[in-house]
Amino acid sequence: MKKIIIKITILIFCLSITGCFLRPYVPTIQQGNIIDQSAITKLHYGMNKEQVYSLLGGPVLVDVFNNDYWTYVYTKQVNGGKITKKSLNLNFRDNKLATINGKLKPLKTKGPVSF
Repeated sequence: MKKIIIKITILIFCLSITGCFLRPYVPTIQQGNIIDQSAITKLHYGMNKEQVYSLLGGPVLVDVFNNDYWTYVYTKQVNGGKITKKSLNLNFRDNKLATINGKLKPLKTKGPVSF
C-alpha cells in the first residue's frame, strides 16, 4: 500500500513539474499593411493616388482634415516577443506623390516634387 502511494505521489509530482517547462502556443501577430522594400522601390514621386493604392493597398490612416496625407503602418510580433514596427507616410499635392517619409525609402529618389 505504501509503495502505491509513493508511486502515485511521484507520478503527480512529475506531472506537475512538467507544467513548469511547457509553454503555451503564442501565434505570430501581424497588423496593418505589409510594407516591404520591393514595393517601396516601385514607388516614385509623381505617382497619382490610384497608382499608389494599387501598389501598396489602402492606407491604415487618412487624415480627416487633409485627404492628401496617407499613413501606412505595419507591426509584427513573433511568439510574444519584441514588436517590430514599420511606418510610411506619403503626402500628395495635386493628386501626385510629393513626399515619402519613413524608415523604408525608395532606393532611387529624386527628392520631393515641387508644384
